Parts: sequence; structure tokens; C-alpha cells
Amino acid sequence: MRRISVIVGSSLVALAVAGIGIAATAPTALFGSVGPGFSITLRDAQGGAVTRVEPGQFEIEVDDKSEEHNFHLSGPGVDVSTDVAAVGKQTFKVTLANGRYSFVCDPHSLQMRGAFTVGEGSGSGGGTTPTPPPVKPTAPVGAKLSLTVGPGFTISLKTRAGRKVTALRPGAYTFTVRDRSKNHNARVRGATATRATGVGFVGTRTWRVVLRKGTLVIQCDPHKATMRQTVRVA
Repeated sequence: MRRISVIVGSSLVALAVAGIGIAATAPTALFGSVGPGFSITLRDAQGGAVTRVEPGQFEIEVDDKSEEHNFHLSGPGVDVSTDVAAVGKQTFKVTLANGRYSFVCDPHSLQMRGAFTVGEGSGSGGGTTPTPPPVKPTAPVGAKLSLTVGPGFTISLKTRAGRKVTALRPGAYTFTVRDRSKNHNARVRGATATRATGVGFVGTRTWRVVLRKGTLVIQCDPHKATMRQTVRVA
């Protein structure tokens, strides 16, 4: 009986020691950032760009500084993101396995992106603070553009030919605003522009809008999370 007690006691001590070791292993902290300009980064606790990490558990704190961007991390077993319209800090607890992971801003994935490797190999960089590629404007400076909101949950800025506007040069433009619903409104903001119709208004307005470099946001105020369009001005 004495011998059995000693064996059981030793086993309990071993389990207790193992438990302490597990509890003491905290997730590795990483820090993501996106915005307010066209920048997206992922850094370690020392501030270095993340290019390679070992597999394991991680806490990734993302500081989303812009309503025009988001932070989207994906790779083996992981697919997490902040909302484009959200601003603030959000923490994701993830388990990273061997392989390659990428992080992008979904609305600007061609120029705002980074990647890193988990396990053997090397990543392609811990993020970018790029000079965005030259803009190919959807319409020339001085063009007349059509901004339409409603009657359903739609809002759009298009050329007179019906092409969606995604990029413009700085300068003056004429917006013909067609507000077709008393439940919505049309607002333009950013790139030094700010104009809006009232939520109860239904009808047509003509605006002369002068744009500077930046991001122009087209939105319906009551439904800005879902009814919005962004236009790069550069």
C-alpha cells in the first residue's frame, strides 16, 4: 500500500508540473495596422516586420484607422478580418500552422497587402507603406457624373455612359444627384468634399464638387455600412 501511494503521489506531482508549464505558455502577440493612408502592416512586439514565425497560438491586435480600409488575414485554417466601415482596435486569437499567410485590405488588395511564412522558409514581407500605382481615371477632370441612391438599397456614382467610377484626378466635377427614396440620402465626403441630401428628400440636385487627393466616399447615412462606394482621387 505504501508503494502504491508513492507512485500515485509522484504521478500527481508530474501532472501538476505539466499543468503549470501549459498555463505559462501564453499566445504570441502580433500587431496589425491599416490606414489611415494606403498602408497595412503586421509587426511583432519589438516593432519588427513579421516575415516568419513558428507554428503556434497567436493574439493579433489590429488597429484599424480608416473607414475606407480593412485588415483581412487568411491562410491555412485562418480567415479573419475587420469590417471596412469599422474603426478601432480588434483582437483575433488564431492558431497558425505551417504554410504561407497573407493580409490585405479587401477594397485595395492590389496595393495594400503583405505576407509571411509559418515554419520553414521566408515570407515576402511584413506589410507595405506603398506609393500607390498611378491612377487610371474613370472620367476626365470636368466630367459630369451621375450619383443615384435608391429606390432600393443601392447607391452608385457613374459616368454618363453608365461606367462605375473608381478613380478620378483632382479637380472640379459636376454631380447630378438623383435621390429616389425618402428612406435614404446621398452623401459625398473625403478628398476635401462634403455635400449631402436630406434623408426625407426625393428629387434631383446638381452639385459642383472640387476634389483633392484622397479617398472620396459615397454613402447613405442611415445605411453607411452597406450602401457605400469609394473613389480614389490621386
